[in-house]
Amino acid sequence: MLPAEDVCRRARLSRDPRFDGRFVVGVLTTGVFCRPVCPARAPAEDNVRYFATAAAALQAGYRPCLRCRPERVWPRPDWTVASQTVVRALERIEQGFLNTHPVSELASSMGVGERHLSRLFRQELGATPKGLARMQRLALARRLLDETDLPISDVALCAGYGSLRRCNDEFRRVFRRPPRELRRRGPAERPAALRLRLPFRAPWRADWVFPFLARRALAGIEEVSDGTLTRRVDGHAVSVRLDGDALVLSLPAELFPATAALVAGTRQVFDLDADPAAIDGHLGAQPALAAAVRAMPGIRVPGAWDPFEGAVKAILGQQVTVDRATLLATRLVEAYGDGAFPTPEVLVDADVAAVGMPGARGRAVRGLARAVLDRGPDFLSDPREVRPTLLAIDGIGPWTAEYVAMRVAHDPDAFPASDSAVRKALDATAVEAERGAEPWRPWRAYAVMYLWATGATPRRRPNPTKED
Repeated sequence: MLPAEDVCRRARLSRDPRFDGRFVVGVLTTGVFCRPVCPARAPAEDNVRYFATAAAALQAGYRPCLRCRPERVWPRPDWTVASQTVVRALERIEQGFLNTHPVSELASSMGVGERHLSRLFRQELGATPKGLARMQRLALARRLLDETDLPISDVALCAGYGSLRRCNDEFRRVFRRPPRELRRRGPAERPAALRLRLPFRAPWRADWVFPFLARRALAGIEEVSDGTLTRRVDGHAVSVRLDGDALVLSLPAELFPATAALVAGTRQVFDLDADPAAIDGHLGAQPALAAAVRAMPGIRVPGAWDPFEGAVKAILGQQVTVDRATLLATRLVEAYGDGAFPTPEVLVDADVAAVGMPGARGRAVRGLARAVLDRGPDFLSDPREVRPTLLAIDGIGPWTAEYVAMRVAHDPDAFPASDSAVRKALDATAVEAERGAEPWRPWRAYAVMYLWATGATPRRRPNPTKED
């Protein structure tokens, strides 16, 4: 995953911002590691070592530079990681799984051994799962120190340390000073809510993402208006609003222990970790999409707050409009949710079709609930498993499987070729659309969003093959 050494050298010496987040630079003479854009005087090449991630540098014994703040680099996009096992495990780590569970349990949930999982992580990211979790806790704690007035004890709680002592010990090991000295502010009282900025790579189309989510918002659970999304989580309101070049996540004190999971969930729902330069650079060179990319650069693929909820809503959306699917989902919440989206345990034996849908679709929802109860929900987040598992359920077809892969499993190459809006935009059959979209790989899910957003049409229909 690390670029070639000569590429790293040129990027470091030129401070090329395109490589920020692609690697970090360890400096032998100072013992610190920096971003390639660090403004400090560039050290001699003999005195540097390159690492794929900040966690790898930290694990090698380097400490973060206090000037360029390498712990704040963009998360590595999933598409740069070859192993889907590592991608899935990273999602669990980002949600704070290793803050309360051992690596052996993480490996078991991935269906591999602990040693094999650690070997995959070292091959892909240069660090172990434990090292990635350590870096995540440290980065989140440092951001909370900088951006909030939380007492240090609450910083430790939100970051996942479990105790103030563990947090203090970690900061002394890494930064050689306790957290209070890095903050350089006096003690504060516990606030009623935490507000944390989540930056994104520009461009980012808020005028696309918020309306997209608003049409699919479930009454009583979430509301979207004026660049703000508010959602109920465990009975408490969590809000996300646009503020310049970042989203601001606000959560009440009761949810402080879930900070890591809520940050990870927000980044997935709003697709904040996407790299628009790479995506738009590729799709903008395609004749069918060039005009759309020029008109609306920075479109993202919105995710789902909860995998099961996202998959159920996809089934409800089969062969009906978005508004109709949202109405059905809202009725489902009213009938079986008790103020929240109904669980698989509730829906597995429920008369789902009674809310106003065909019986086959109701049975498909129950079949999904049974699959989640039997297998656990992890398959919904795995692009390799989600398609065959869903297609094995009566009443679920290719469109639904691809839609869930796109929005729930975060597969950037998912492509619902049979989607009516896609076929209309391309003036093509599903087979022609599938073939014509081959050059768009590995960003076909983003291409779908451009087609939905603009109704883009190609200069000509996709060329048929000789077999046609």
